[in-house]
Amino acid sequence: MKTEIESQPESSAAAPKGPDDGAKPLSREQVLQRYAKTGYELDRHPAHVIRRAHQRATLRFQQVMAGEDLSPTQFAALATILRQGEVSQNHLGRLTAMDPSTISIVVRKLLKNGLITRSASDTDQRLSMIALTDKGTRYTLDRLERSVEVGRRFLSPLTPAEQATLLRLLNRINDDDPSNGDGGK
Repeated sequence: MKTEIESQPESSAAAPKGPDDGAKPLSREQVLQRYAKTGYELDRHPAHVIRRAHQRATLRFQQVMAGEDLSPTQFAALATILRQGEVSQNHLGRLTAMDPSTISIVVRKLLKNGLITRSASDTDQRLSMIALTDKGTRYTLDRLERSVEVGRRFLSPLTPAEQATLLRLLNRINDDDPSNGDGGK
């Protein structure tokens, strides 16, 4: 049985945009020559290397927090609320570098688990204020050292000086505002 996508003609399928000048297909040799000229190497591409490192960091988190129904983003939110105190959901998203959709999902999960409360702001009814429950405070405090251990394990292949350099450079990249119109230059 064909699915809806399979039954559509190829021309209606979404494809990457590119020149369609009616030229004949490239040979494998031509493809490889053009590929080589670009200098692209997956294992050296910064986005790929950072994605792989992120996967390793997530794995370390899962190993250290084994048995917990907790994600790194959820813990980041809990630790941030613990340090900041009551905070608006919008501000929590900014503090933890989560987009509105992601922070909304994180907040729903933490609410469901009884770790946080959500209420309307006393000064602006449009704002949802987030605070830790007593259970959430104890839960977060009890896991802070384990979260520090996640970082230690993740960075363990590096010397202390390399660890400091890596974090400094990653923070410089993260502090660069991609919306400033310079294309990240």
